[in-house]
Amino acid sequence: MYYGYNDEKKIVLADEEFVTLLGFNSFKELNASSIINNIQLGDEKLIIHHEGEKIDALFLHHEMCGVHEDFYLVELKDVNVKNSNGTAKSKIKALEGKYKSIYLDVDKISKEIGLSVTDYKLYLDSFIDQSIIDESRLLEGNDKVVKNLSNLALTLKIPQINILLLKIQKLPKHERMPLVDEYYTKLVLLTLEKPDDYEEELSDDIFEEDKNKEDKEELLNARFSDLLKSVDTNDEISENIIDEPISNASQVKEEKIQQTTGSSNQLSLDNVPLLSISYDPQTAADELNLPVVLIEEFVYDFIEQARQDKEHLLTSFHQKDLENIHELGHKLKGAASNLRINELSDILEEIQFCSDYTRLESLFTEYWGHFLALEEQMNQRKNS
Repeated sequence: MYYGYNDEKKIVLADEEFVTLLGFNSFKELNASSIINNIQLGDEKLIIHHEGEKIDALFLHHEMCGVHEDFYLVELKDVNVKNSNGTAKSKIKALEGKYKSIYLDVDKISKEIGLSVTDYKLYLDSFIDQSIIDESRLLEGNDKVVKNLSNLALTLKIPQINILLLKIQKLPKHERMPLVDEYYTKLVLLTLEKPDDYEEELSDDIFEEDKNKEDKEELLNARFSDLLKSVDTNDEISENIIDEPISNASQVKEEKIQQTTGSSNQLSLDNVPLLSISYDPQTAADELNLPVVLIEEFVYDFIEQARQDKEHLLTSFHQKDLENIHELGHKLKGAASNLRINELSDILEEIQFCSDYTRLESLFTEYWGHFLALEEQMNQRKNS
């Protein structure tokens, strides 16, 4: 939460959360008020007396250089509000009516991920406690903390929180502060009680208007791509593998596939034969210390995303867009590697680093043959 003032003791900027906290409808109203006279900056705390309420917060004070004038930026943390009789209330009270609560259907979610309701609530409490502990490191731009919290939010099936953490991770560190504030606001909005106006959607993104398509795609990618990178240190090594000549065995396999499919710039994967795959979700669950039902769900998500990315791969192939092919290969390879789908991980790594366009048709065909075998195996598992 932020506001800024100049040497004339006039507020020159403020974020939406600060404007709302003080009960104004716009920055224009805030700017026209005399609220600056009610703000006291102490050694450790900032105090605001406003409309019968006392607002106190920890703060950081920054001197800033602007185009037209220098000003001072004040960052507020741990905001508390007390009314005239001294009763404390959360800052979320100042946001009521403006933002929607984030409802977590505990019975449904705990059943989906194979936990008891009691255990889920314990994990949720631990996640919130960890977020509070990590606040300073989040503000410092600690990427490891962002990844760990994102993993927890993903496991607990809180898409609104996980999407926001992914957005934080993508930003340069010096641009993250507003989203970190938004993150803690969203934590306060979490509720286990079903609101009267609740509508079951993928995401009630309370801060974004243009949200649905982009956030759904980002969430689906995140569910299998970013979840487990901090679990296994070997992932960090695999991300840095350089392109190496393929083995003779791989060349023989590639030639066999080439004989089956032929060669054409109009590549199609419609009639690709299944190639054997040895994958056991239980083995992956044991290695990652996660419930097998959770691993299975991530695999189904991977299958769905791979289906979506199929046309992107083919289009990039026809356009000879190696950069996009490498990017898609990298994303899918990371997911397959995290889920311990070794056959797919290996071939996708070759696609990721392949610089010879003439090899891509056979690599795509091999990848899709293994993928179809995985899809069939998981379908059988679901129906058994």
